[in-house]
Amino acid sequence: MAREKQRSNTLQKAYPLALVPLVPAVPVATWWLVGDLTDSSGDIVLDYAYQPVTFGGAGDVILGVGALLTALAAFGVLIHGTLTGRMRRAWWGVALSILAIGAYLGWAQRVWTAGVVGANFGVGLTALFGVPFVITFLLPSVWSLAVLRRAKRTGQVVPS
Repeated sequence: MAREKQRSNTLQKAYPLALVPLVPAVPVATWWLVGDLTDSSGDIVLDYAYQPVTFGGAGDVILGVGALLTALAAFGVLIHGTLTGRMRRAWWGVALSILAIGAYLGWAQRVWTAGVVGANFGVGLTALFGVPFVITFLLPSVWSLAVLRRAKRTGQVVPS
């Protein structure tokens, strides 16, 4: 019985580790899914806030698909842990924060590296709204970690 309880506690600690690969995978997958936002209208010389980094057509596809599959696999592990009761639902707030911030960063990178004619107003807007968005996107994570910490401190059982 003690061994079974120890195994259950170990699994509850292991499932949230699936959040780790989401940190790099979500921005890269979003970057790939959004695609190049360059305004390619004829033979006009384009201005860039930052030159885009590319690994070639095939390299970008491999990187994007790999990141997307990694993110999907990590979410699959989180869903499995939640459905089997081996992971506390409160961890989904952290996953939501990672998803929102990663998606914003992947999209913002495409905006910042887009070739445009004249000024790229998207760069200014992403810079202006970036900090408030990221702070807002962190709120589910703060709530989740507060719930988990309170449950650990009081010895309370958090619904799984």
